[in-house]
Amino acid sequence: MQQIYYFLLLLTSMLWAGNFVAGKFLVGHASFLTLTSIRWFIAILFLFPFVRFKEKQLLPPRKALFLLFLMGVTGVDFFNIFMFLALERTSADNVGLISALNPIAIAIASFFILKEKMSRRQILGMTLSLLGVFIVISEGEWQKLLRFHFNTGDLFMLAAVGSWGLYSVVGRKVMHQVSPLMSTLWAGIFGVLTLLPFNLFTFYVIDPNFSFWMATAYVSIGATVLGMVFWNIGVQKVGGTKSGMFLNFNPIFTAFFAYFFLGEHITFVQLIGTVTVIIGVYIFTLRANSISKQATLMNE
Repeated sequence: MQQIYYFLLLLTSMLWAGNFVAGKFLVGHASFLTLTSIRWFIAILFLFPFVRFKEKQLLPPRKALFLLFLMGVTGVDFFNIFMFLALERTSADNVGLISALNPIAIAIASFFILKEKMSRRQILGMTLSLLGVFIVISEGEWQKLLRFHFNTGDLFMLAAVGSWGLYSVVGRKVMHQVSPLMSTLWAGIFGVLTLLPFNLFTFYVIDPNFSFWMATAYVSIGATVLGMVFWNIGVQKVGGTKSGMFLNFNPIFTAFFAYFFLGEHITFVQLIGTVTVIIGVYIFTLRANSISKQATLMNE
């Protein structure tokens, strides 16, 4: 039975990887503010019936409103703005690769905000993953690191990953009061309302053709609504740690989609960096008890 949930988590990773490729196409049609507003406005419309059917109500408790507002600012506004800014300046491949750092960003945010400790194994995995990212953003030329010459798109995506870490930590606190679906809906509402004053007079779309609306429907319904529903089911049924492992597939699916839909080719340096990141994240997310069990079996 768990294979069904593993499949849903794998499908979630594929949907989120496709989000980067579709987003790369969309940044040529509208500003990052406009794209974020459109994406989440459509997502909110589709989330309403989900929440109404499952929760039998639409309004969250008053004490949860501030945390939901913070989720909207960090996960809807900052994450999407930084992601679209990144896609304007770097490849979808790099964006997908850097997104694999999400579990580590969550752990770092938890360390500073929730005072959760990190083990030596986690620190090793985090260091290895960051090494992989540095390999990619420096294009294998270490002189760029010393001169701080980076692709600004890669740096924007690192900021997006940091925003997602904050969003996840705030979400963990608010989930004690509301469901994942309810929190996603109201984070979207607060995110769109927060963006409205900044985007009201600068809202524009260039050549909104059929392809634009298909890509918009994908990032709004596929990557946001379906992706979040499948992810929440997976976390509920198999746990957060195992679910997080499936984020390692993001760079692989992104590279595949970017090759076929955008004509991007992954370089040898990107491949080395991707493998390094995935190994680092794998080490980071390994359960300590799994390692002890393996050690016991080896001793036997």
